[in-house]
Amino acid sequence: MFGRILSAFVVVMMTAVAASAADVPAEPVKKSGFGKCSTFNNIWLWGDPTDCPNDAVAPACDAQPVVTAAVSFANRAEAVYRIPRVVEFVPTGEAIQPLYSPSPLARRYCTASVSLDNGARSTAHYFVEEDAGFVGFGWKVYVCIDDYDAWHVYDGRCRIARPAPDQ
Repeated sequence: MFGRILSAFVVVMMTAVAASAADVPAEPVKKSGFGKCSTFNNIWLWGDPTDCPNDAVAPACDAQPVVTAAVSFANRAEAVYRIPRVVEFVPTGEAIQPLYSPSPLARRYCTASVSLDNGARSTAHYFVEEDAGFVGFGWKVYVCIDDYDAWHVYDGRCRIARPAPDQ
């Protein structure tokens, strides 16, 4: 009986891993420590999860862990996107999200100038999303590099990496 349960679990896990390998996941960013508004304390039973007076909602666009995660995401996606590898990633600023502000999702939209190993330069759009890590712990970074998705295979991801346009 235990053997059947174990083998069913293994089959389900292998299927999940194979399905997730087809899509390039976001790159997690490590959050240090547990503050007043950590995920453990943000459960709805203990009060308002948005009442975090001394807690930053997401790291800055030019924070070193975010830049490292963005470069790692772009270089890991190289085989899927068929793009050259990123050799330089320079954050140029944060884009303001005017349409859905304030948003229930803690996101920080950013842009960067990237140099690729073929000598080309392009613009990368990325966002940092809080509580989007494994089981809601930590941050995730999603990156889209302009002009390297000619068939719009990842068009949905590239559209969410930019702030919504004004209507």
